[in-house]
Amino acid sequence: MISRIRLGVGCALAAASIYGLVPNFVRGAFENGIPPVEATFFRTSVLAVAFALIAVVQGESFRIPREAMAAFAGQAVATLVISVSYLASVQFIPIGLAVIIFFTFPVLIMLASPMVEGKFPGFLRIFIAIFAFGGLVVAIGPSFGELDIRGISLATLASLGGVVQFFTGRSISRYLMPAVFGSLVHIVIWPATLLVALYVSGGTLQMMPGGSGTATGFYFLLGVAAVYVAAYMLQMSSLRFAPASTVAPFYNLEPIVTTAFAGLLFGEILTANQYAGGGIVLAALVVSSLLGKRENRA
Repeated sequence: MISRIRLGVGCALAAASIYGLVPNFVRGAFENGIPPVEATFFRTSVLAVAFALIAVVQGESFRIPREAMAAFAGQAVATLVISVSYLASVQFIPIGLAVIIFFTFPVLIMLASPMVEGKFPGFLRIFIAIFAFGGLVVAIGPSFGELDIRGISLATLASLGGVVQFFTGRSISRYLMPAVFGSLVHIVIWPATLLVALYVSGGTLQMMPGGSGTATGFYFLLGVAAVYVAAYMLQMSSLRFAPASTVAPFYNLEPIVTTAFAGLLFGEILTANQYAGGGIVLAALVVSSLLGKRENRA
């Protein structure tokens, strides 16, 4: 019988792999006339509706228990912050630097887990998380030529949002199924994502008829929504089965998958650093998985 911890790790790996497709599909939509912020608005809309339908079919209640209200509020704020701040940061700093700053969140989760989860993950797990983060630094190779405090602040805010999203996702999953709170969270943040999209697009959504978006761009937009729905469900399922500090390191796989698919979809050639950094991340994930198996046996 598969343990809940191993199931959580499996969901985390699947979520990270699928999340890795999102930036590539967003890029494809952007190259065909649809701004990234509209992709965020569209995926928010689709997830809210899709998860609501799933919850209704499963006969779930949409009532939020009083004990879960604080976690729900934290989840909504964190999801909105990540959706907006992460994308906005790349307007001021190089994408590679933004990714590296954002993906400090697995290390921060490991460091915060004694206070939030009441358990120390162990120095070995913390070292593995830092080792995986080091692999990202090697793979992405940030450019420090233009350090704009606005971009650094936004990427840092997104990273902190990631920490809050994981811990609150773990907490709220004790009371509600992912489809229920996932739908409600995205319904709550929907107006804000719409306002941001309208502001950036000058009051007219480019994905609508008459806008600059093409049919190909809309197909990429559908891809963004589809993979986001699957990845978010798997992410919250991973937190339902295992503590945030256990599954967080496995999300370092996401930017590696993003880089690999960028080569497949857009012909980007991987450098030696990217191969080496990707190898470091994968090695860290394998060691973390083996460590988890040993702890389960113990």
